[in-house]
Amino acid sequence: MKKLFFLIVLCNMVFSISAQDIKDIRNYSLLGQTQKGKDAVDKFLSVPKNALKPEGWFYKAVLYIESSKDSTKPASQSAELKATAFAALKKYRELDPKVPLMVERNNSPIYDLYIGYFSELGVKSYLAKDPATAVDFFKKALEIQEYISSNNLVGNNGFKFTALDTTLVLYTAIAAGEAKMADEAAVFYSKLIDANVSGQEYIDAYQVMAERYKAKKEKAAFDNLIAKAKKYYPENSEYWTALQIEEATDGVGKPEIFSKYEELLVKIPGNYTLAYNYAVELYRYIYSDEMQKVNTTDYKNKLPEIMKKAIEIKSTIEANFLLANFYYNNAIDISEDARNIKGIKPEDLKKKKDINAQSDIAMTQAIPFAEATISIYGTIAKPKSSDKVNCKQSLSILKSIYETKKDAEKVALYDAKVKAFE
Repeated sequence: MKKLFFLIVLCNMVFSISAQDIKDIRNYSLLGQTQKGKDAVDKFLSVPKNALKPEGWFYKAVLYIESSKDSTKPASQSAELKATAFAALKKYRELDPKVPLMVERNNSPIYDLYIGYFSELGVKSYLAKDPATAVDFFKKALEIQEYISSNNLVGNNGFKFTALDTTLVLYTAIAAGEAKMADEAAVFYSKLIDANVSGQEYIDAYQVMAERYKAKKEKAAFDNLIAKAKKYYPENSEYWTALQIEEATDGVGKPEIFSKYEELLVKIPGNYTLAYNYAVELYRYIYSDEMQKVNTTDYKNKLPEIMKKAIEIKSTIEANFLLANFYYNNAIDISEDARNIKGIKPEDLKKKKDINAQSDIAMTQAIPFAEATISIYGTIAKPKSSDKVNCKQSLSILKSIYETKKDAEKVALYDAKVKAFE
């Protein structure tokens, strides 16, 4: 009987000590005596029986979070304390799924951890020019955010996370990019794209991933991304189209590249950049060294067709000048063919006359586009140096054309305008 009484008294003492320990730990926390509280809670939980009590783990999390906020501690130590706190909170939920102590505090401890990893550690490391470390902290913040979201933990004033913390994901991607962690950055940029985010702050995700897919020749992914980018950022359509052109033509030689342009014209109708670039490629090919002794008739017929499409979409100095210059050079080429006819037979003279007539037609075709170049130039408040060059050369072309046509009045007119550019 004495032995039984002794055991009952001993058990009551242990219970009383345990209860007192929890009370003391709670008081340490409330009074801001963090170090004493940490020591007390670690001692309390070192007892196997106490380790099964959920409130011990809750207070361990709270005290370790407070300790991690000490600005005198290095970031690595603060991160270690936060990691311990996170593990303690998860243990608390495991032992008591209703988590009453979390509920009465509006889940503030777990939100403190999120803010700590994001702002106290992640942003601070990023601003200290240590993006690689920032990535680690941002990723930890994301892990906590996902835990909050998946467990539907509502914060103060009814705050709830969306499924994807787009701002934090973006910061992680940016930091990874700056840390030269391209694969890591791609993971987080892809999360944003997969979530169909839009807004100017997220445009880098589409740009970075478009370049990545293009470089890696992942055509299906590239096409899908460009379709989204054009939908969410239509004001940047010329940029997206330029990437499409690069992707389709990268590594493709001439003349095979022209079939790629034809495919793109069907795929992206009514796009100025595409038509203009196609015409430029044709122009360079026609007048390249490799084509000096090759029949370029088909390409010369194609170029004005394509450039007129570009001008119809958007009449620019560049497009009008290129077409004027092409027609003028073509006229010179044709007249050169006439000069190469040395025979004096009637059929030779007729052929020469017919060829010269074709040259004159080409000269005449150049006129409206040279004039358009000059006209557009006159509407530009701050013309670029290239605009000035194109305008002056257009004036010179018109002067030469009218010299050929023996129109002295217009020769004098354009001569004066050319000199005004000197």
